[in-house]
Amino acid sequence: MEFDIQDIGKTRKYAFLREERYQFQGLRNENHLEIGLDVKLLSVFQGVPTFKINIIRYKQSNATGLYSWVGDIHEIRSELIFTLNEKGQLGTILNMEDIRRKWEKIKPELIKVHKKDSHKDIFITGINELLENADNLSDALRFAQPYLLLFPGIHAKQLKKDEETTGYRELPNFLAAKMVPINTVETLTELEGGKIQIEVKGTIDDEKFEQEKVTAMIRILKNRPRVPTQLQLGYIERYRLDEWPWSEQSMCMSIAEIPGTLYREERNILKAI
Repeated sequence: MEFDIQDIGKTRKYAFLREERYQFQGLRNENHLEIGLDVKLLSVFQGVPTFKINIIRYKQSNATGLYSWVGDIHEIRSELIFTLNEKGQLGTILNMEDIRRKWEKIKPELIKVHKKDSHKDIFITGINELLENADNLSDALRFAQPYLLLFPGIHAKQLKKDEETTGYRELPNFLAAKMVPINTVETLTELEGGKIQIEVKGTIDDEKFEQEKVTAMIRILKNRPRVPTQLQLGYIERYRLDEWPWSEQSMCMSIAEIPGTLYREERNILKAI
């Protein structure tokens, strides 16, 4: 699938819903997120499309701890302009200067608001490093939501009915490991009315996953050399396309669990409105 000149200017509005439940060492937390999105194809140059995403509505249920930082800094990505890479996923971010200006504007106030947070220097330094160059931010957002559901890379493939193809995803920010690498199997099914559905199932890429780092961290926390440390993962995506490559409705669900230590559940739904 390639984007053509006649696609330029096409726009879709989406509602994005996310439920996240997290339990670590007996401590529980959860967050519910609602976002309104405008997605527009700005241009196509030598087969490379450029998109703009505007966040027009943002609401989350949890404003404590890490979630308070997520809510406070969401506005720096209220507008994102980027190309797609050769895999059809989020590629190069083009409006980095605007994003940096937004960050510098809100940073002094954030330092005041979070002055009692013992981790504030870590968060501030981390965001500064993330915005140092476009590659850092692209790498951080490519497999994050809602960008993964909007541009998972399936559109760039020549999928055939009932024929399996392989892909790759990541579950960002996982304990001592930077992320969980995921190998996927993708299957296309034709539905009534010319619509298309794509099912994606994922499993851990054991060769790339830094299980040993996770094991070492948990054994230190538990102070038990034989404590279970092996990560168990359930991962699925589903896409229903009504006008290729635009999604009518998409979903991504994952459950990452280390029995007795960690439970992390995410449910993400993206729906055209």
